[in-house]
Order: sequence, then C-alpha cells, then structure tokens
Amino acid sequence: QGRPSALVDLPFFVVLVCGAVLASVGLLMLLPAAGTGPDATTNARVFSWVLGGLWVVVVFLALARWLVRRSTRYVLTSERLRLTTGLLSTTTEDLELRRVRDSAVVRPFLLRVVGLGDVRITSADASHPRVTLHAVRDPDGVQERLRGIVEGLIRRHGVREIDLL
Repeated sequence: QGRPSALVDLPFFVVLVCGAVLASVGLLMLLPAAGTGPDATTNARVFSWVLGGLWVVVVFLALARWLVRRSTRYVLTSERLRLTTGLLSTTTEDLELRRVRDSAVVRPFLLRVVGLGDVRITSADASHPRVTLHAVRDPDGVQERLRGIVEGLIRRHGVREIDLL
C-alpha cells in the first residue's frame, strides 16, 4: 500500500518557479519604463496586479500537481492490484494479478538518487494492459512481492498463458 512520491514532480516545480522568477524579473525591469508620465501610479498598480496574479497561478499549478500525486493510491493485495485516483470524484481500477505477464523496474536518475523507482506491469487485462506504479519506495521489493504473488496464483489456480506463433 502506498502513494507515488511528490519528488517525481520536482523537475516540474523547478521549471515552474524558474519561469515565474524570470517573468517577475522581466516585469520588474519594465516597471521603470512604464513608471514615467501621468499614468505612473496606475501603471505601477497594474504591474503589481499582474505580478501578483502570476504568482497566484504558479501556486495554483503547483498545488494542483501536488494534489494529483497525493490523491493516487496503490494497494497490492493477495489477488489484485488496486489503483485509486481522484480527489473529489475517485476512480478505482483493479488489475487481477493472475493476468500479469511481466514486470520491470525503471529508475530515472532523479528517482534513483532518492531511492525510488517505477514498477511497470504488463498484463493480459484488456482494459489496462500496461500499468505503472510511479515513484515507489523499494521498487525491487515491490516487483519481487508482485512476482511471488503472481506465481502463487498461477500454482493455485493452474492458470498458464499460451503463446501462439
């Protein structure tokens, strides 16, 4: 049971803040040029509103991205993988583990540095043939636990997949 780490969105947050800082600096550099003449006070007020609005949008985008990650939940049971997403309206999808064909662990550099990774699952499920568990702790352990459960289900139910050439 777990959630994806918010660290997976770190590049998004860095780009968002850097873009907002650059836009703010650009606006502040334009302010002296717009601050001359009879409309100097009005121009300064408009610039402050634009600057404030820019940062409100940045905070809103960052919060929305964080909430999307925070509202995703993974639960691995003895027979299925349950993925729940959504904040106000939720969607729960079940992947029957007896249908899992393969799994792989992917560790992008940033996630590997902090000990996280993605577990990619390929299944025979028609509605969700590929599922990725993003930014999970101990991805190798999750993959091994998944493999053990799948092998146990295959032995218990006698289910085998046949490849036709």
